[in-house]
Amino acid sequence: MKFNMRTYLSISFFVGLIFTSCTTDSDVMNSEELKVSNATAINPADLIGSWDLSKMLADSAVDLDKNGSSSTNLLDETTCFNTMSITFEEGGAFNSNNATMTFEGGESLDQFRCLDYRQDKGYWKVENNELVLMMLFDGDTITHRKPLDMTSNTFSFDVNRLESEQYVTDPGNTSASNIRILELEYTRR
Repeated sequence: MKFNMRTYLSISFFVGLIFTSCTTDSDVMNSEELKVSNATAINPADLIGSWDLSKMLADSAVDLDKNGSSSTNLLDETTCFNTMSITFEEGGAFNSNNATMTFEGGESLDQFRCLDYRQDKGYWKVENNELVLMMLFDGDTITHRKPLDMTSNTFSFDVNRLESEQYVTDPGNTSASNIRILELEYTRR
């Protein structure tokens, strides 16, 4: 499968805060463990800053590097996604680093290969508890919304097979062909 930042741009938010009651100092929950819940509105200020891709979890294990060991975290299988990141600016602009890849590499033209990196830019906002990303791509404005899980230092979202087919060139017989859903997690720098 070919996953790039356009895949990433299919994001929106699950939001709010899950709290637990604490009776002793040892029971106090670390703020990184607080998850956003649907009960609280998203605060756009919580997204401002730079975020790096920290996990890319598939619903089935793959062996992209052909070393005989499979993993559900695609970051364990290739360095192709290591520079993926996004920066949300206070004025509503965003910049993202994206990876592009193909399954038409190698001598037999059926192996995973990282191609190039691309910068994408656009505008973001929070609307009805969703992150809305708008970007100009090939002369068209593309708008994406997607539920998002958020902690104080991470956010994640799912990309399903139907969404990824817009961006993925997979001939159907690759090690990643069985992937139906990916969860991408970004961590604050």
